[in-house]
Amino acid sequence: MCNPRRVRVEATRDVVEAWELALERRASASDSVVSELEVRHPFGGTLGQATRLVFERTLATAEEWHVEQGGHVLTLPDGQVRYDPGTGELVVTARLEDSVTAEGRASETLRGAVREQATGSAEGRYYADGFAGRTREVAEREAHVAAEADAVQRALELAGRLRMQADRESATAAAAAEARLQEAADADARTRLAEERERVRADLDTRNRERITALGRDGLRAVNGVLATAYQRALLDFARQHGATGVRQQESEDGIDIEFELDLGMEN
Repeated sequence: MCNPRRVRVEATRDVVEAWELALERRASASDSVVSELEVRHPFGGTLGQATRLVFERTLATAEEWHVEQGGHVLTLPDGQVRYDPGTGELVVTARLEDSVTAEGRASETLRGAVREQATGSAEGRYYADGFAGRTREVAEREAHVAAEADAVQRALELAGRLRMQADRESATAAAAAEARLQEAADADARTRLAEERERVRADLDTRNRERITALGRDGLRAVNGVLATAYQRALLDFARQHGATGVRQQESEDGIDIEFELDLGMEN
């Protein structure tokens, strides 16, 4: 028997901590959509000068009409009627407004991994003459088992550190992706909003085209009502100025009947 000899064995374990993040960002965008159609009637131009003057004076004091930017305006549901004394035009406007909202989204999956190697080692002893069965092969086998156990233990310890490193890397990656994802979500929301605006605008335009005819009738009915009042006042003023007697007026669904008597006799 002689002094024991040593054999050193190393074992390694690859330690991998993989991470994966599924990120999603949402954004919303809102706007208003306005559809406006306009029809013009040369109303004032169809009246005689004296009649137009009386009409415009009556319109200035008519209920439900108000002065706006030099014109006389009557507000109607989803629109308005405007008479411009300067041009004599009757402008009928149909206006509809709606609000639109769209939501955009952007998603991305981030992946990564942290890798490191754990190394374990152990020594075995043997005798060159194999005393007590301590051959090199036995020593190497025992050292290999011990080295493997040491590598496993070190891998477990390493795994904890790598998990923390993986958490830091995933957090850094998420923060870096934040602005990119939000910008993509905002862009998606704007695109969807533009599409929704076009859809809503087309619907409002269709409804406005249907509404403008009814508004035109309402507008003409309103100004004709004022015109009738103007005629009424003009006739009554005429009767008073010429000393008419037996002045009578009666309103009905068909209009206003005015009767009076004038002495048309001529003095010699």
